[in-house]
Amino acid sequence: MKALGKQTISVGQLAILYVSYMVGSSSVYIPNPAIHFAGNMAWFAIIVSTLMGMLLLSLVLYLFRSYPDDIYTVYLNRVYGRWIAGVFAVLFVLMLFLMFSYIILGIGNFFTNTMMVETPKYVFHALTIIVAAYAVHAGIEVMGRMFFLLMASMIAAIVIIVVLSIPIARTEPLLPLFAEGFKPVLHGIYFSYGFPFGELFLFSVILPFVRKESRKHAGKWMYAMTALSGLLLLAVTVITLMTLGPLAGDRKFSLYAVSRLIEVGQFLVGIEAVVGIALIAGSFMKATVVLFILNSVMSRFFKLDDDKLLLPVISLIAFLLSVTMFPTESEFNFAVDVVWPFIVMTIGTGPLILAALITFAKRRSGRR
Repeated sequence: MKALGKQTISVGQLAILYVSYMVGSSSVYIPNPAIHFAGNMAWFAIIVSTLMGMLLLSLVLYLFRSYPDDIYTVYLNRVYGRWIAGVFAVLFVLMLFLMFSYIILGIGNFFTNTMMVETPKYVFHALTIIVAAYAVHAGIEVMGRMFFLLMASMIAAIVIIVVLSIPIARTEPLLPLFAEGFKPVLHGIYFSYGFPFGELFLFSVILPFVRKESRKHAGKWMYAMTALSGLLLLAVTVITLMTLGPLAGDRKFSLYAVSRLIEVGQFLVGIEAVVGIALIAGSFMKATVVLFILNSVMSRFFKLDDDKLLLPVISLIAFLLSVTMFPTESEFNFAVDVVWPFIVMTIGTGPLILAALITFAKRRSGRR
């Protein structure tokens, strides 16, 4: 087995992992709550959140240039000192456990609400965690290569749905603008920034795995992939509004619901099953990336030579969390739609933004 930190990826593989992570589960789960919160201005909330994500990415890349060989938790220790950074690291690990469990729960909810309603959720939870753990065990290089086809199928499914939905789309649901003022739009921005654009800070853990000779191109690729992610989510949100109309904010798994409306002639019908599998592959990829980050952070936190040692334990804990955390689906929806963005902004991006400001101030004053 390779020692921790010895695996490397190309900048192209970084881009594949990044867009898989950003678009992954968000393409399925973003439109419904975003439209529920912001109404027909959800598209505007997505645009603002994308721009805010670009700003956050600039801070992530600044810290990466400042500490090129350190992952997120290591340079927090350099900035804040051992004890404060230790508190942030513990909170960060707890956040990652929640995030991984939420993604697994989302996959289970999707299948049991759409295609396999009589199958227990724990079956999907267990299968997803096992496959994700095997992918993480194989290493980040294998993940970068494996995700290419999955990412291509996911993006192709999104493009196909958007294009085939154009004939049944109407522009009336996009009007009027700001009918209920700006407060609902702020709510939509709060949600869509917390999920997924605020989550991009987790790639502070992935960036040190990029090969040194190609790191100078990492920023360009990540900015481009952030823009692509925002464009895809914008297209998904707009087509959901234009096809489902007033029901867009009430229909779960909006893109899947849109795909059920598609009918071309008498031969292209019932494509939602194939599309659904392609879309949920995105959630699997995001779950795998989060599991890799969680495993890397915990292995470094406990200073383990074998970075695979904790993987079975992490997987078991995540499985138990996924089957016990929420008695009802409504409680899970509240946690994801309302609580999770707050967690991302406080435990996640808050310490990173402050670390960037402190690092900048130290460099300006000439101290290291």
